[in-house]
Amino acid sequence: MNANKLLSRRYFYQIMNGKNEQVAHEILSEDFVFTLPTHPEPFHGPDGFFGLVQMLHGSFPDFYINPQEMVAGGDWVVTRWRGGGTHTGGPLLTVKGNVEATGKFFEIDGMTWHTIKDGKITESIGHEDTLGLMLQLGVLPSENEPVPADLEHNQTLATRYFDEIMSQGKLEVIEEILDPEFAFIIPTQPEPIAGYPAFKNFVGYLRNAFPDIKFTVMRQTAEGNKVATRWNIEGTHQGEFLGAAPTGNHVKDYGIDIFTIKNGKILSVHVNENDFGLMQQLGAIPS
Repeated sequence: MNANKLLSRRYFYQIMNGKNEQVAHEILSEDFVFTLPTHPEPFHGPDGFFGLVQMLHGSFPDFYINPQEMVAGGDWVVTRWRGGGTHTGGPLLTVKGNVEATGKFFEIDGMTWHTIKDGKITESIGHEDTLGLMLQLGVLPSENEPVPADLEHNQTLATRYFDEIMSQGKLEVIEEILDPEFAFIIPTQPEPIAGYPAFKNFVGYLRNAFPDIKFTVMRQTAEGNKVATRWNIEGTHQGEFLGAAPTGNHVKDYGIDIFTIKNGKILSVHVNENDFGLMQQLGAIPS
């Protein structure tokens, strides 16, 4: 299974992203077939497929396609990915004909089903958000023109999130500034913390572990419906946290959050912080 996943990762990173023609001949079979609904005809063999790769990078000089998760079984590896780029190069070949450069950026989700036999990929069946691609490139008209983002309001939401919810524990503010479908995503939690009750429980858990916790916004910027914030925290470890018993240690940590705003409320927060350093300060990991 791991060997098959390795082949699929090489397909994405070395061929699709890295434009490595030698690897294409190394890991794709001579009778390799690639199909994708966006393109009118299949691409055959390593050379035919590499022509597609060159076309994509020619159309999108910053083209990328990054695996998000993989499922392997038997001769198959299925990969969910995100891909995108800015259409500043040559025409893009699609089922709607050649799309000339629009100068617009796109990012979409997709999935690829690889068949692997005798150590080589023999088939790649792709499915992607073709509608999203066409809409983002302006090939299809959008019914609703985007409303200009209120960047000041969005940054105020992020600041209130840190000051009132995370530092002061004002749980009533959660429903005021967070969307009902709110999700909190952080590597230390196995799944997103979704919805009001779950997030209120998390805030309570965090503040029980560090009753005097204080978040300080160090820098913040916004674009469209996104806000990015770098922050630091300080607090005293007085309750269990991520399996670490109370130590009484005064801890410091740093992180970056990206907020997504929808209809004037926070829809999601993606968090990444120095979790290794924090666990060292709690004595859970030897220094």
